[in-house]
Amino acid sequence: MLHQIQAKSDTWLTLCPTTATDLTSNQKEFLQTGKTIKIAAYLIQDDYLKITLSKDTNNHQIAIRGYNTWYIDKTTIDLLENGQVINLEPQQSTSRTTIISANISSGSIPKTGIDLIKEFEGYADKLPDGRAKAYADPIHGWQVPTIGYGTTTYPNGCKVQQGDIITRAEAEDYLIAHIEHSTRAAMEHIPTWSKMNDNQRGAIYSFAYNLGAGFYGGDGFQSITRVCDSPDRWTDKTWIKEQFVKYRNPGTAAEAGLRRRREAEANLFCS
Repeated sequence: MLHQIQAKSDTWLTLCPTTATDLTSNQKEFLQTGKTIKIAAYLIQDDYLKITLSKDTNNHQIAIRGYNTWYIDKTTIDLLENGQVINLEPQQSTSRTTIISANISSGSIPKTGIDLIKEFEGYADKLPDGRAKAYADPIHGWQVPTIGYGTTTYPNGCKVQQGDIITRAEAEDYLIAHIEHSTRAAMEHIPTWSKMNDNQRGAIYSFAYNLGAGFYGGDGFQSITRVCDSPDRWTDKTWIKEQFVKYRNPGTAAEAGLRRRREAEANLFCS
């Protein structure tokens, strides 16, 4: 089943559900009248449609400005299913956000990866009422304010600030948004990605969330790149572990925690 959006008038794709005038140029993308975009999933969120872009003919994730999840004013577009306009208003809803598409699970981020990220990032800094406040990064201090499950930048592009407070639900939303926006497209461009099982992908997502989505082929990441490029060694647990634990920031206060994380990622990769 093919889903597309088609602009009924000149409009904007935005990285958060707000008007384009409130955003910087790198947080929005102009969409001309008549332009059609293939999507893999969509979600009605108040006056906006949250969309996940589809894949191209080579099965690579499509990204605009490096992101594959965007918002758009639902009054400015038609939603097409196999070329036919469909109603954007849910028939029955008990919440403000209603999932309409059955395609969201297609190519989804493995739960094993999300759970591992949440385990090691932790939910911090937790307040008595269950919310979380910003805290100083263990290595960079207040130069990199962090909140929730390791969030340093909100989905709207704004940096976390000292004094910020969010709910646990927001923390989970920001985690998923970060993986979708900043990590997923890069991961799906790894040449052996289609050969990896969910646990292997989950381990790589955790590594990328912690050390950056651009690791593959990058300076200082030769060992983990070799892991990705060596399917014939993916069952060699000793070798896999040796490669992962190289990335632990030796001699820093974070070394012990990073070693545990790298070992957990290696174990997941080999399971």
